[in-house]
Amino acid sequence: MSIVKSIFKWIGVGLLVLISVALVGYLANKTYMDRYFKMAVSQARGLSQQAEWYDPVDKVPGATDQPLPMATAAERTVDAAALKKASDYAGSKASYGFVVWQGGKLQSADYFRGFNRERLIASKSMAKMIGGVVIGRAIAEGYIKSVDQPVSDFITEWKGTPKEGPTIRHFLQNSSGISRFSYNDFKPWSQTMREYLGEYHEDLLINETTYDYKPGTEYDYSMITSDMLAIVIERATKQRYADYVGKSLLQPIGAQGGTVYINRPGGLAHSGCCMMLPAESFIRMGVLMAQDGVWEGKRILPEGWIKETVTPSPANPKWGLHMWIGQPYKKRVSFFPERSQPIGVLHSEPYLADDLFLWDGSGNQAMWIVPSKQLVILRFGDTPKPKYGEKGEWDNSLIPNTIMRGMKE
Repeated sequence: MSIVKSIFKWIGVGLLVLISVALVGYLANKTYMDRYFKMAVSQARGLSQQAEWYDPVDKVPGATDQPLPMATAAERTVDAAALKKASDYAGSKASYGFVVWQGGKLQSADYFRGFNRERLIASKSMAKMIGGVVIGRAIAEGYIKSVDQPVSDFITEWKGTPKEGPTIRHFLQNSSGISRFSYNDFKPWSQTMREYLGEYHEDLLINETTYDYKPGTEYDYSMITSDMLAIVIERATKQRYADYVGKSLLQPIGAQGGTVYINRPGGLAHSGCCMMLPAESFIRMGVLMAQDGVWEGKRILPEGWIKETVTPSPANPKWGLHMWIGQPYKKRVSFFPERSQPIGVLHSEPYLADDLFLWDGSGNQAMWIVPSKQLVILRFGDTPKPKYGEKGEWDNSLIPNTIMRGMKE
């Protein structure tokens, strides 16, 4: 009996030690752990696409609300049946919104499940495309020389280290050579979670990252790669990331502002995710790209920027400068290197326009842009069910091809 008591005693001591260590670890990283648990609860409740669970955020300044003009029934350039078919498909697949712009006017703007045109939507990884566009804007304004400028010109801590060589182009191509990244490691001590939720993720980006491969030789879709762009923008422009996005990109095209996650009050913004804007702000950015970087006669992005943006990168023909490219056709397109996500998003058929390119984020947030047809389509919402590879899964080519087939001569 004394042996049994002794065993239970030591089990109790062990549990007490474990609880004490866990409590000390929690208190030492309270902000991080609070965010981690809020994220888990948000995902469990199906609210991970919404903006409200995270704090703090920076305000992204924008223009006053100027609703985009809506085509009347007589003015529509897309057949009503095609619009309805595409909207019904979006609505049946856990969408919050579905917006179509063509030839100067909105053709339709449908919102579901309590959303409306004023509500901020979670961009998820469509924020990466904003980061790429903002780099173009900084080049146009002279803050950055070109995409072939070394990132170490701005992250000077890398001078004299193996990390001093990669250029902005390498980072935009997700081929920087810096720290291969795993999106699927959700353990609280993982680099993935600490980079996303930590209070000082700039220290991780600058000091914990390593030089892992020759730039330009591998494709590595990465939050680390994309979040580096916020440091580059802030150091190049001497402005906070949110302020520069708002004042230099959104306001000149009449787009409303919103919010972006920051790691702590006055800290660094995330440019690889977490930009919250109204739907029409995304549409306006899509229209800017469909019009070769020109808005109402004023050049916002450098001449030739869109062409360069959609030029395939050496390591992935579907990826340009922080932009997804519609061609060449692949039935399944993976965000990540195929070694880590072999299934990918279904494309049941090729896109009907060779010049289509798209903003794409997790949960099938998507904006398709077709310059030759002056067409921009936005879908946002929860991750559609069923999952990838199952019957009835989300088809990424169905909506844009339905709209293009319905366009009137």
